Amino acid sequence: MSLLHDEQNRITAELSKKLSENIDAISALFTDCADVIKRKLTVGEVNKVDIFFLYIDNMINKELLEQVTIHELLSSIVDMPEEDQFEYIKDKGLKTLDLSEVITMNELVEDVLSGDTVVLIDGSDKALKVSVRGMPNRGVPTSENEVAIRGSKESFSEAFYINRVLLRRRIKDTNFKIKQLKVGIRSHTDVAICYLEDVAKPEIVGEVEKRLKEFVVDGIFDSGMLEQLSERNVYSPFPEFQSTERPDKAASAILEGRVVIVVDNSPIALIVPTTLNSFFQASDDSYSRWEVATFTRILRYIGAFIAMAFPGLYIAVINYNAEVLTSAMALSFAAARNGVPFSVLFEVIMMEIAFEILLEAGVRLPGPMGGTLSIVGGLIIGDAAVNANLVSPIVVIVIALTAIAAFMVPSEPFSSAFRIVRYVIIILSAFLGLYGFILGIMLLMIHLGGLKSFGMPYMVPFAASGINEGTDTKDAIIRAPLRTLKRRPIFAKKDERVRLVKNKDE
Repeated sequence: MSLLHDEQNRITAELSKKLSENIDAISALFTDCADVIKRKLTVGEVNKVDIFFLYIDNMINKELLEQVTIHELLSSIVDMPEEDQFEYIKDKGLKTLDLSEVITMNELVEDVLSGDTVVLIDGSDKALKVSVRGMPNRGVPTSENEVAIRGSKESFSEAFYINRVLLRRRIKDTNFKIKQLKVGIRSHTDVAICYLEDVAKPEIVGEVEKRLKEFVVDGIFDSGMLEQLSERNVYSPFPEFQSTERPDKAASAILEGRVVIVVDNSPIALIVPTTLNSFFQASDDSYSRWEVATFTRILRYIGAFIAMAFPGLYIAVINYNAEVLTSAMALSFAAARNGVPFSVLFEVIMMEIAFEILLEAGVRLPGPMGGTLSIVGGLIIGDAAVNANLVSPIVVIVIALTAIAAFMVPSEPFSSAFRIVRYVIIILSAFLGLYGFILGIMLLMIHLGGLKSFGMPYMVPFAASGINEGTDTKDAIIRAPLRTLKRRPIFAKKDERVRLVKNKDE
């Protein structure tokens, strides 16, 4: 109840005409805030008026502030009128286009905390917001987690305004809308809902906005927090949102009729709705020839199956169904396990945990050191375990291949779901053999078939290949030639599905 109480009692008082009263209220609100700069000046010659500057240090461009406000106010305003001084300063004293009025104390506080400069004028119950932001940021970094051979190397950054520009630069259309709102009663985090107004389904946009407004929280510091609060499939390991750090991938999703959510302070954007197929599509699939894109996409599906099922299949075959192996393979596996004191299940789980520990340690260590630890640590532990007869060489090969295959899926949150499902299939295979393995795969398919992302079935287009005139299957496992992909996916409005036609004038 305390959060709701705080939300309902936010500062809504209007500004006073007396500058001294406004200064006292501001001083009370920003007590012990050493980074908040407050400066009172007097401008004009014959008719003088007191003004008050308020901003946060290092969140504004001081050089720009002095040029467009302080210098102009002190040097240009000579014939200050006795009345309408607010309008005179607004029109002639501040030479900037990004200027707006502030009515309430709540607006004033939000603007200052967002990095703007607020100017209060004695005798007026309104203030002026001057946007001269200059917050520190990384600029436009290079994509690290979604590496592409062809295409842009740019990545989203933590700066909200930079991310908006990266999308706007790619979609130069007035129908491209960026609806902005704030989430978090303490953090007031800027969140942008980006979509094509004439292509995206209104019910999807409305549902996104509804979910963002249906909770009250202290603060949002990353898109991952927003994702967890907004998703409906809370107990499923498979994500309901697709995440990306690449602006070209986000722009491509917008052109398909999907909605992109950009969160301030987060270099990861969210895409909704999403399907199983979307997680296997890499950014550079559209930039490569269709034969290459199709081959690599098939490899991703195979890699996902290996990452999920290979250890469980190995346990099922060795423990219960060795008859599926040829005699030579069975003898080879038996010789490899000679002298190993543990069961196959214990071997697999022990090596799985060891590789997971190495993976987590490699992620937390600094760049080159982390990669070195993963490779060297894996080799040393695997070789030492085999020489000590703690595990068989076959298990090391199975676990290593499984770990490598998991990285073939372009989406890290999605591949992490397979890492969890893998253990379920291992347990079922250990107790029921191939029956347990098949049961695990069937339960997984049933679970995926029941998932939805903002009303969109997760298994589209595999479970409904005839929808959208059957064209969605052209960009599923097989990526057809680009000139044949004439229709947008089912995400778009029904009457806005056509996206490619031949120019009749040519």
